[in-house]
Amino acid sequence: MKRLLGIALVASLVWACGGSATTSAPAASSAAAGGTPAASVAAPPEGATEFTFWTFVDRHATWWNKRAEQWNQANPDRPIKLTPTVTEYTQMHDNLTAALTSGTGAPELVDIEIGKFANYTKGTTHLVDMTAEAQAYAKDLVATRLAPYQAGGKQYAVDYHLGAVLAFYNKDLLAKANVDPASIKTWADYVEAGKKVQAANPGVTFAAIDTNGPIPVRSLMLQAGGGGYDASGNLILNSDANVRALQLVSDMVNKDKIAAASPGGNNGTPEFYQAMQDGQFASVWMPQWYMTRFPDNMKSLCGHMVIEPLPVFEAGGATTTMQGGTGTAVTDQTPTDKQQLAKDFVTWAKLTKDGQESIWNDLGFDPYRPDVYDDQALRKPDPCFSDQITFDVIKSELGNVAPEYTGPVYPQIQDYVNTTMINDVINNGVAPKDALNAAQQAMQAAS
Repeated sequence: MKRLLGIALVASLVWACGGSATTSAPAASSAAAGGTPAASVAAPPEGATEFTFWTFVDRHATWWNKRAEQWNQANPDRPIKLTPTVTEYTQMHDNLTAALTSGTGAPELVDIEIGKFANYTKGTTHLVDMTAEAQAYAKDLVATRLAPYQAGGKQYAVDYHLGAVLAFYNKDLLAKANVDPASIKTWADYVEAGKKVQAANPGVTFAAIDTNGPIPVRSLMLQAGGGGYDASGNLILNSDANVRALQLVSDMVNKDKIAAASPGGNNGTPEFYQAMQDGQFASVWMPQWYMTRFPDNMKSLCGHMVIEPLPVFEAGGATTTMQGGTGTAVTDQTPTDKQQLAKDFVTWAKLTKDGQESIWNDLGFDPYRPDVYDDQALRKPDPCFSDQITFDVIKSELGNVAPEYTGPVYPQIQDYVNTTMINDVINNGVAPKDALNAAQQAMQAAS
């Protein structure tokens, strides 16, 4: 039986998750797992129900401790004691797989990176169904963001953020060509703007394309209506939509010559950060969480960058898609009498308006409750991005957010895209249709 879940594709690299290179394991097994217990907060009330939590992001552990404390304040009759442990990304997921397979040693709550999630919904699913709890909030959410963590019609986890893909422009380089970033509405506009910017800025390449990370290319594939699977569970790697998207990328590099491979292989490397700061590139398209890379890794560009909605293929098409993410789940090794409390806590922590506000204020991630976007207290100008209000740009994209559907060989698709397909098109000049046919055949063989 085919299991499907809508999923936003991300690189297996931890930088693509919007977090630090850490992972989680429960306190009781932290030494064996190679993890580090997270710092504790205020002592929970006596008699609190205890939960262990694994994560691979330090900031997530800190955030969950805060949310646990807030839960206890709001629910004095149902207090909890949360014990997070942070472990390296790959090790945590390996530990989780081993624990769920053996039937012992798993945490009660766990973060699962979106690119790994399909591994845990194949065969016997050892995650607890949270459909009813999540659906209680669904009317207030961007519903497509729940889809990545669904299988067989059930909700098994909920994400932190939307991960809406945006366009990032160096406004100084565009100004030299008299190009207004806000005027770039379609991908045809983007290509023409690139030609003007390069003519006015010798030595500058307009766009950077990852060759060992999928986000820029797969964003276009999803936006065009493609991806790895369709809604019926069919592999569609060589679909017309994917050919259209990959041809656009190929033309940017090989025909129009307004784009080049990102230094270091992707735009999360030190080599790319330096090249961007040196003015070698004028734009990238990446999820909202990439905004943090400028103050953190490209500080000299703060005040010189602007964000705009992702260009569209044509009017009425998908306005953006989602990339990156981590779902928090409850494992079936949680004692039965604790499962309802665990599910209530996870969905309350992430999906309430207060929780989504905290995700923005404390983690810097874009919420997927649109009512948060209208909260005046959160609509603050961002000095790194020319005092723009981030929420206004993202909200303008929410009308038609493209999902992605995946199935059993999703992890293999991701690896093939990262290591072979994009490199073949960008660096080796393989025709997009041929590259996608090869990908389709490889994945059919792996199924």
